[in-house]
Amino acid sequence: MTLPTTTSLGPAIRWEARGAERRLGLPLLTVLLLALTALRVGALFLSPSELGFDEAQYWAWSRHLAFGYFTKPPLTAWVIAAETAVCGDGAACVRAASPIAHMASALLLYGLGTRLYDRTTGFWSALFYALMPGVAVSSVLMTTDVFLLFFWSAALLVLAADLRAPRAATALGFGLLVGIGLYAKYAMIYLPVLAMLYGLATPGARRVVFRPAFLGGLLVAVAIAVPNLWWNATHHFATFEHTGDNIGWSLSRLNWRKGFEFLGSQFGVAGPIVFGAMVNAFLFRARTEATGADRLLLWFSVPIVLAITIQGFLSQANANWAATAYPAGVVLATALMLRSPTRFFAVANLAIGLLVAAILVVGTAVYDPAGASGPLVQLRQLSGWKTTAANLEQVARQVGARRLVLQGRALTAGLLHPLRRSHLDIRAYLAAGDQPTDQFQLDRPWRDGDSSQDTLIFGIGRDAAERLNAVPIATIDAPIYSARDGRMTVYRLSEDASAPAAPGG
Repeated sequence: MTLPTTTSLGPAIRWEARGAERRLGLPLLTVLLLALTALRVGALFLSPSELGFDEAQYWAWSRHLAFGYFTKPPLTAWVIAAETAVCGDGAACVRAASPIAHMASALLLYGLGTRLYDRTTGFWSALFYALMPGVAVSSVLMTTDVFLLFFWSAALLVLAADLRAPRAATALGFGLLVGIGLYAKYAMIYLPVLAMLYGLATPGARRVVFRPAFLGGLLVAVAIAVPNLWWNATHHFATFEHTGDNIGWSLSRLNWRKGFEFLGSQFGVAGPIVFGAMVNAFLFRARTEATGADRLLLWFSVPIVLAITIQGFLSQANANWAATAYPAGVVLATALMLRSPTRFFAVANLAIGLLVAAILVVGTAVYDPAGASGPLVQLRQLSGWKTTAANLEQVARQVGARRLVLQGRALTAGLLHPLRRSHLDIRAYLAAGDQPTDQFQLDRPWRDGDSSQDTLIFGIGRDAAERLNAVPIATIDAPIYSARDGRMTVYRLSEDASAPAAPGG
């Protein structure tokens, strides 16, 4: 894809001459985003899918609010606690805040595009963000990226205002938003780091970024993060350690394929037109008439993609790890599209976004992930938990068990949600001598030597069962992603090996 470098308003003037500035304003944008969000929320309430284990983990955390959890900061759990208190704790209610938060992020990017370019750019930036493939997928799931992107977009808008007209209020507001954003995901730290680098590299911004008010704002961010830092300090820095494990840089793990796979996946996350425009701006210096705005947006997008690509080469990188590149990236890409001599890129991007959004809305509403196979097999993580939980409860009732021990974070999280109203005391298996590796092993461990009276254990292999003197008592239907043939063995931690009839055959 090639977008030309422009040095004058050119085609953008022609858009405005047709009244685009008057028509494409905030009222119309709000109506369109509300309609899209209503469709996404409606699809969630029609969906046959269940919570995936990561989503169920956040829900489980929301039952016990804290300033930190083992693998992530706490904001996602706090939001789930608030929305489920109003809506209920079904899967749709757990996820409902996602499309709403993305709509709010889109509105913030309208402000950013309008401030840096014009209202037409702001309008299409917001719409293109809401229709990005990655956002379309994220809008029907509960992930930490949802709230990270909201606070990132808000902080970026405030930063742009501060760079143009420095004030104490905007400097402190930037720090406030960064501090809260750190409670969503630690990737929020990229934003102040990039702001400092941008200041060092840009003479006109240097005096703004390094003035006392702005540095005071960064101290506000640190102060807000103190409760989470304290939680980590009192829990052996569990979240930081987990984050470090995810990074895992090592030359011995150098893998060119993974790095290029991550880079290729970004055409799917942002959409081929948006990401192609970002590549064009970075490699081929495509620019609009507002070169200062282009430079600002490049600084807050491309370095993130480059850093995570290096991460992919040296260890691993999930496709969503560069999500914070796209609030700035989509505004830059939109500005270039609108100033192209042809409308092809803008129209093509809109068409791709609408198609993906429609497929996701309809698919969410009607597709049962239980039958997923082939390239969609990962969707099986969103099904089978209720059936497995019901069969476990049946076995527990037949043998009079009151405790269920589960092995592994994914299995524990995935079953906690459908078993939320059961009589069973759910515990996470922690082998003798091991340290906790997830929140469940921290909060609700069952260790070798703990009471095994009236206790079932599920998810362990034969070797572990022998070590624990666990007796197989049933094989149940367990149509979850991790069960190869859809069946799993239930063990009893007692001398009574009388086996009930296995549910489901």
